[in-house]
Amino acid sequence: MRAWLVMPRLAFCRAMRLIAVAFALGAAPQPAAAEDWPTRPITLVVSFPAGGSMDYLGRSIAQNLTEVFGQPVIVENRLGGGGAVATMAVARAPADGYTLLVTAIGPVVFRPIMEQAVGYDMDKEFTPVILAADSPNVLLASPKLGLNTVKDLLAYAKQKQNKLSIAHSGPGTMGHLCAVLFASEAHIDGSFIAYRGAPQMVTDLLGGQIDIGFPAFGPGSQSAKILAVTTAERVDFLPDVPTMKESGFDLVGSTWNAIYAPANVPPEIVSKLNRAIDAHLRKPETRQQLLKIGMRALGGTSEQLRERVKQDRANWSKILVGLKLDPDK
Repeated sequence: MRAWLVMPRLAFCRAMRLIAVAFALGAAPQPAAAEDWPTRPITLVVSFPAGGSMDYLGRSIAQNLTEVFGQPVIVENRLGGGGAVATMAVARAPADGYTLLVTAIGPVVFRPIMEQAVGYDMDKEFTPVILAADSPNVLLASPKLGLNTVKDLLAYAKQKQNKLSIAHSGPGTMGHLCAVLFASEAHIDGSFIAYRGAPQMVTDLLGGQIDIGFPAFGPGSQSAKILAVTTAERVDFLPDVPTMKESGFDLVGSTWNAIYAPANVPPEIVSKLNRAIDAHLRKPETRQQLLKIGMRALGGTSEQLRERVKQDRANWSKILVGLKLDPDK
């Protein structure tokens, strides 16, 4: 009889303990739902150095998102590999919307075509957020050379037995592609020098350490001598600078910048980000600020970025395979 009374009591105690545990779990803090995001600081990883056009764009977006969401948005510059280092870092970040990538056409389109073992997969490891802005690439010459036109450059190259030092912003960037295409078409034996971004390249151009460079136009570009732009038509903010086509070379390309999140970030968070950034890019004051450093604000939907990447892969793939660019130079 006594044993019969004990067993139900033990069962009752166990049941009460399970209920207490379940209640405690239910009351414990849970991850914030997508509609509550963000509840803490966001990190915006910029894949090129401070002082360049991408960095300026990233900081403009970060400041706006801080105001819109009421949480700090911290800009972190991660350099190396023509943007590959930052890209790999964000690919491995949690899919919670608190780590985002500011990148460009090079790491997204060119580098994976050049090097299959690049270390990341843009389709599988990332979620597109928005196509933010673009900049023309420019052919810069060291002011110490006294050149004013591409024709002058070709004459100078001839004096140097067609050997020039040619800089770009890292392997697999649009600048890298422009440099190789120009050297090939101009029959120049280029000594290609990869930088981690435009600021240090411009510094070395000014100092005469290198002859020419092909960065995306940025805040410091006008310190050097701009010989040509790589757009189909002249750009409004450089009306006196001819295109490469006008200078006798069939070379057209520009550097676009975009925002990505790691794969599997909740769609509601991606939508929040897209709407906030797109609204910022549509403001007349934002457009004017970006134009001052040679950037054209873009914006649009996440799907438009996905489609742009698809088109650029199709357009550039055969060219890149044919060039056989070295991912380490």
